[in-house]
Amino acid sequence: MQILINLDNAHPTFPDGSIEPRAKALMESYIKESFFDSLMYQEEVQKDFAVWLEAHQSGSTASLQTKRQEIRKIRSAAEKGINTATLFREMDRLHFDARNNVPNKQANFALSHLIDTDFINRMAKEASDPTVSLTQRRGLMLFGATLMVGIRTSEWTTARLIQDNPPILPGETTAHPILVVQTVKTRNSDPDPRYLVLEGFYRGALGMIEACIEMTATMNNGHLGQLVRGMRQAMIRITDDSAALELIEHIDMKSARKIFTVESRRENRSPEAVSAALGHTTTNNLRWYAQGDIHCDRITDIPLARASLNATKKIRDPLAEFNERKQLAGGKSLTGYPDLGIQAPGTDQDTQNNATLADRLLNNPGNR
Repeated sequence: MQILINLDNAHPTFPDGSIEPRAKALMESYIKESFFDSLMYQEEVQKDFAVWLEAHQSGSTASLQTKRQEIRKIRSAAEKGINTATLFREMDRLHFDARNNVPNKQANFALSHLIDTDFINRMAKEASDPTVSLTQRRGLMLFGATLMVGIRTSEWTTARLIQDNPPILPGETTAHPILVVQTVKTRNSDPDPRYLVLEGFYRGALGMIEACIEMTATMNNGHLGQLVRGMRQAMIRITDDSAALELIEHIDMKSARKIFTVESRRENRSPEAVSAALGHTTTNNLRWYAQGDIHCDRITDIPLARASLNATKKIRDPLAEFNERKQLAGGKSLTGYPDLGIQAPGTDQDTQNNATLADRLLNNPGNR
């Protein structure tokens, strides 16, 4: 039996009061026994369940500990299930959010679907209109360039573009245009510059990046704030959706950096590679930047800068390190991380080795 189900259908089959509780319970039991496995096998149902669970827990009076425990139990089941990778990822996301208060999480998620190829094309058309104010056009251009390279607004004043005869970076095999940036948020007193490889960037994209470098070279925070306000005004003009208008109120240059992160993850770039491009030293902060929907295909066609292969290798994954330490101490591997096959202390082999060592020590002639 095959059934076509519309998950967006909000019309109840039985209006309120038209069905007795016992009759409803019998129907629910039938659905549970007959269709539970078939429904939960579907990726769209798994996504919809995650949305339902998030709304259900937001209205629940249960403690945060109880909510996290519920999510962990579902995540554990998804880890062992068949075709439940989507459910596992969704539960992993909810578990992270339950532990960390992420500001504007839902807005960031919605923005990751608002900024698509069509929206960028409308931005480009508006930015090329000479009747639009210069501040608004510059704001749109800086936002668009940040979507491609993902650097911080304050880093634009340090950026340098190498187009002609760029060097081949260590670890790379071919030369590509390079964007050199001084990372501004770092604990190092004298940090090394960050090299972003602009592989696949067409002439127009490189020209826009160069224009943004020239434009921001002498700007202060006040000037950059004016660009953000002008950019929002222009975006409001090119938007005819009321929901999108509300989202635009949350947009700033940081939003472009977050969209860059989301699109990079949609392109299946590793957490280490994206963290290196953002100027991070570990993967810790990546979850805060990738609060959009990273489990779908890319929705823009713009080129994305990447870190060099050598820079990517230097990024630490603290959870992977903790996973190794935990297994060395005799614990189990973390969810989503490999079992390294490390023998726990106290196993028969360890006992045998210790006994052999003790035997050698006791029978050593020098100890007599």
